[in-house]
Amino acid sequence: MPPTSCPVHRAPRRSRAMEAEGFAPCHAPVLQTKVFKYRIWDMDQKLLYLRNDQLVAGHLQGANAALEEKVFWVPNGSFTRARLPVILGIQNGTRCLASPTAPRPTLRLEDADIRTLPGAGEASAPFTFFRTYKDGLWRFESAANPGWYLCTSARAHEPLGLSRGPDATHVLDFYFQLC
Repeated sequence: MPPTSCPVHRAPRRSRAMEAEGFAPCHAPVLQTKVFKYRIWDMDQKLLYLRNDQLVAGHLQGANAALEEKVFWVPNGSFTRARLPVILGIQNGTRCLASPTAPRPTLRLEDADIRTLPGAGEASAPFTFFRTYKDGLWRFESAANPGWYLCTSARAHEPLGLSRGPDATHVLDFYFQLC
């Protein structure tokens, strides 16, 4: 391994001679974001799975249980920690849930690296959800669309979406378990 030099007061200029001598300037530390892997299901016991490029919730039994999508999440330090901000994704965090600001917001999957999104500041708002916990259940409120929560349909095998509140057609409460 070549030697490195890192003056505290200023970064040196690189030259070919320095590179030939094995001199390497120091770089800012890379932000390490720990990615967590969880199971998530709604209070009606519907699991999440991918169908036609949409995340849906349904009862999976037998061989179909293998279809369950695990949810990957990272904390998002761009928002107040007390609100428990997280970015949620599937497929090892390569596809993230997003809810861009809109009068009637929608939920979609976007190709994005879950590890880099927390460094995007306010631009990460569409990917961020605030977690709340009560009586063993979690809710996920959209940071970009306050008052709108991640939800499943009361009917099985319907797409995951957003709702303003629980009602006869939407389930907002989830179980969230570390894998």
